[in-house]
Amino acid sequence: MHSRVLTWHQVSRLDTEHVPRTLGLFHLVWEDADPADLVRADEQTARGNFRTWVKITSHVCAARDRDSGTRVGQEAINRACARLGPYP
Repeated sequence: MHSRVLTWHQVSRLDTEHVPRTLGLFHLVWEDADPADLVRADEQTARGNFRTWVKITSHVCAARDRDSGTRVGQEAINRACARLGPYP
């Protein structure tokens, strides 16, 4: 039972223009990322869904853990998004 979520928070979709700032506040990995790369990933994959951004963040962090020289740029973001699976 310790792993169960007792409270579910509804988070409205992020506006595209707020994505870079919100992600920078959410996790340090996004602080130095190019805002254009984040907006592109949001438009193509996350679509303002914060839970999707949490998954992308997890994949980017795992890639950086495997290779500390991994730059958080368009290539790393695209690889993380590709790990999420197909989107209709």
